[in-house]
Amino acid sequence: MTEIIIIRHGETEWNKTGRFQGHSDVPLSAEGRAQAEALGRNLRIDHVDAIYASDLARAMETAAPLAVRFGLDVIPDPALRELNFGAWEGRNFRDVNAECQDAMKRFYNDPERADIPDSENFTDFQKRVAGCVRTIAAEQRGKRVVIVSHGAAIRILMADILAMPIRSIWHISQLNTAVNCIHFEDDGFAVVALMNDTSHLHAGKR
Repeated sequence: MTEIIIIRHGETEWNKTGRFQGHSDVPLSAEGRAQAEALGRNLRIDHVDAIYASDLARAMETAAPLAVRFGLDVIPDPALRELNFGAWEGRNFRDVNAECQDAMKRFYNDPERADIPDSENFTDFQKRVAGCVRTIAAEQRGKRVVIVSHGAAIRILMADILAMPIRSIWHISQLNTAVNCIHFEDDGFAVVALMNDTSHLHAGKR
């Protein structure tokens, strides 16, 4: 059995202000850096065989404390990036909704039909992310692997694993530094063992 622990990156300023990030290379906020440190310190595992991350700064920075803890290098992979939001990148959710209300409704209710200029198609997005994770699982057979990625990327992966329609992805919560665990059998069959766990952020608190 191969264990894939896939984690959303820590908070960024754009998360706080409600902006589409996508492929924009936004670093962690001060709070995001604290979340990454808590993740590295408190994630309850005793070893990791490899650490991968989206090559964007917010994912690489989130992976760094775990890499230090386990003495590993982070392997960057652009296939683990967030959805490319095209013309919506960097824009505030409220502003886009005010200007493109119908497009925003499709984005949340039927994302496969989302009409975002110059953006990535959701079907292609799922093939990219799920294909990358399944390739990592095959290459690291029998090992425990940490992957740091992005909110929509993890949701679209979960939809693939759970055979859910893509239109259901926004029903899955993914908080900053949320930990998810997927077990892959040798034949590729996968089981979600944990989803959206942030207990590492509260370790030692009352």
